[in-house]
Amino acid sequence: MLVLRRWPALGVRARAAGAALIASALAFAVATPLVGHIVRVRLEHAALEQGWAAIADLEARVRAGAGGGEFQNYSYAVLAQDGRWLRSANLEDPRDTDPALGLPALSPDQYGTDSPHMLGTDLVTVRYPNGHAPHYRLPTAGPRTYRFLRKLTEPVSAARLAQLPPNGPRVDPVDLSDRQLLLYVLIDPLTGDETAATLTRVLACDVAPATSLFVALIAWLATGLALRPVESIRRQMAAVRGGAFHERVPVPRARDGIHRLARTTNDTLDRLQHALDEQRRLVADASHELRSPLAALRSSLEVPLAHPAAADWPTVVRGALTDAERLQDLADDLLLLARAERDTDRPGDTADAGAGGTVDLHDLIAEQLAERHYGGRELTYESELDEAVLTGRETLPARLVRNLLDNAARYADGRVAVTLAVADGWARLTVEDDGPGIPAADRERVFERFVRLDDARDRHTGGAGLGLALVRTIAHSLGGTAAAEPPGRLPGARLVVRLPTANGS
Repeated sequence: MLVLRRWPALGVRARAAGAALIASALAFAVATPLVGHIVRVRLEHAALEQGWAAIADLEARVRAGAGGGEFQNYSYAVLAQDGRWLRSANLEDPRDTDPALGLPALSPDQYGTDSPHMLGTDLVTVRYPNGHAPHYRLPTAGPRTYRFLRKLTEPVSAARLAQLPPNGPRVDPVDLSDRQLLLYVLIDPLTGDETAATLTRVLACDVAPATSLFVALIAWLATGLALRPVESIRRQMAAVRGGAFHERVPVPRARDGIHRLARTTNDTLDRLQHALDEQRRLVADASHELRSPLAALRSSLEVPLAHPAAADWPTVVRGALTDAERLQDLADDLLLLARAERDTDRPGDTADAGAGGTVDLHDLIAEQLAERHYGGRELTYESELDEAVLTGRETLPARLVRNLLDNAARYADGRVAVTLAVADGWARLTVEDDGPGIPAADRERVFERFVRLDDARDRHTGGAGLGLALVRTIAHSLGGTAAAEPPGRLPGARLVVRLPTANGS
């Protein structure tokens, strides 16, 4: 229990080594008795095979009346028909100590040349109580069952029986007439028991502890080697934390979990560095963009204040109000850009993009086109609008459409074409004009913040350079895309926005 309580506080290497030690110990705990049992069964089978050969040899010697000292290697007994012991080797008659014990004899009706016992050899079992065994060298700890091979011979003469090697004869063979004999050969369990016990003891006391410790040591060393890339990642991350955002962690060659961790870490660092670069650039660009209207506003106020009597104050105030409105528009664009980028980075945050009902994009476009027919430049607006319903609020889609139309109106010579098509769950909004167009090399750059092409550097007509940047950012926050494509039906710019429709319809 103490180990389990402290387990979460252990290091990875210690836990790996401990798990390997426990697993190895459990494996040996299961395997040791199993191996001992298998060895015992195999040796008992070998002893049974030897017993078959021994009883066949014993029968041949009894029938031939042959003797020989090597015959003493068998544990056998020769019984008369009435169960009396005639000859034996390495076996004891238990009836000397307990008349109820003894090798089972055959009944009188089981003898005879036509007896089924004449057809083969039987395998019988005899259970000995505690303290008794067929021989003194066999174990007697508790009751045990021993196996014997039993064979009924053909009638044998007393003269042949007398030629068998003596081992404490129970009766005088001269008193026996020619009759059948009952042969017993013990299937010796001692070799299997001793070998299995020795093997079990060696495995449990010597092999298991040494092997478990060795496996734990190997697990400790292997885990240390496996964690080297993690330590390298940690050191590199420490350097990044110190401000070296250009550093990247080493990626191991093995495509495993650590490889994926390193790749993910480098991807995160790439995004972090990109975000920091964008932040620095945004601050620099915003400072640069704010400097001009602030300088103009300050100049428009300082000059009249220097000569208050000659100043046309209504004109001064109107000019200052215009500059203030331009500053406010720029600040609003920057705030909206930041909010849209937040929604893009955090798709689960749907405060503006994905919550609050639905938006009829075709109605929204139609309303803005209707407003542009009154006042401002004389432009011809052409439109082909399919019905498209988006998920979310109106704020961001309305700003996206407005920026696209403003950009087209700013550069068009006289015509602007708007097309809204729906297919396969996507709404495709295309805005084209007949202006100078966008060079192929700049079709990606126009979506960057504060970027104005050479023909649009006039701040009074070209804007602050945030319009198309807002278009792409809003499109991404809504789950879509924005791109500049080659000219189509009109020779100027062609901007295409794809947005997912509500319910994929």
